[in-house]
Amino acid sequence: MTNPQGCRLEIEVGERTVVRLSGELDAPDTRSARKLLTAYIRAGTTIVVDLVAATSVGPSGLAALVDLHELARQQGSRLVVVTGDGPAQQALEGAGLTGTIDVRTVLAEE
Repeated sequence: MTNPQGCRLEIEVGERTVVRLSGELDAPDTRSARKLLTAYIRAGTTIVVDLVAATSVGPSGLAALVDLHELARQQGSRLVVVTGDGPAQQALEGAGLTGTIDVRTVLAEE
């Protein structure tokens, strides 16, 4: 799924749901991404948000990740954010979220 601003979402559903986002995750993109991810959060599941190919993560994208982390926790699910070494990692570190959200630089098999 691609919106006009260029954020692309790819979803793999299996034992865990992996959502790969590429492009810019900011205000116009955040609403649709948050709505989509919320639909996949259910008790006992692991949701992986792969931001390795994200070119930027703005304040609304960071806020959405915090909200989704909290929703997952309340639902008995787990949210894992994979950043690579690029802009997403820098944005999460800069916002001080790497100690709050489960952030990893690589997607490991579990």
